Amino acid sequence: MTSCEMIREKLVLYVDGALESEEKRQVDEHLSACAGCSAEADEIGRIRAWLADPEVFAPEQDLTWQLLPEKLASRAGLLQDGKRGWAGLSLAKWACVALAILPLAIGLIWTLRYQAIAPPAPAPALAAAGNEAFLARMHTAYAREATAQYLSGCHDLLLDFISADKTCVSDRYDVSSEVTRARQLLQEKQMLDAELRVPDVARAKALCDELESFLVSLSMAQECETGDAVHSMEQFIESNQLLLRINLMQSGIS
Repeated sequence: MTSCEMIREKLVLYVDGALESEEKRQVDEHLSACAGCSAEADEIGRIRAWLADPEVFAPEQDLTWQLLPEKLASRAGLLQDGKRGWAGLSLAKWACVALAILPLAIGLIWTLRYQAIAPPAPAPALAAAGNEAFLARMHTAYAREATAQYLSGCHDLLLDFISADKTCVSDRYDVSSEVTRARQLLQEKQMLDAELRVPDVARAKALCDELESFLVSLSMAQECETGDAVHSMEQFIESNQLLLRINLMQSGIS
């Protein structure tokens, strides 16, 4: 293994600031004398910055947040064609390797719904020291963000539902907007199930499942619902202290 190959195996940990002082000194010395490895370290840093961008993970009401892999792949495509990345991968493929740890990205790649994303890199590329730890940290960060977004969406929906007005005919409650949002949140929850197995957010699973039960009931409600049905769902929210538990859980996983 050449000196460049040994250094490149450490670049992810180096960029992440996770190397021991002696290893960091060795990498610093090598990068100061090797333009190729230095440029590669800069590229890895740019990809890490993309993954840390909160706008990449922010879901929208139309669920375009499902296009996360495409967003990152398009950013990687802005670099010059032919530029090679760490461990022999192009930078665009490196971004896809980083995304491969995310269940959402895996599902989208396997179904080939987004042809713009390059195929997953061979398994040996993930064996370099530090890569799996780096990707695991990114997976945990994504799981925290996705869970927090789901809980926030449920919290806002519950507040709006409790505040629904009797603006429909026959003195019924207009919950048309809440019904639509409940259906959207159910789709988010379906994709969130894999993330809820991550240890840092696993304790939120019971609450998320309970909220899902409420969302199912609300999604099947009439757009102009009777007072009895609305009050029954309000009692469910209050008796299970859903709003309070959401606030506590958000504090716990933030």
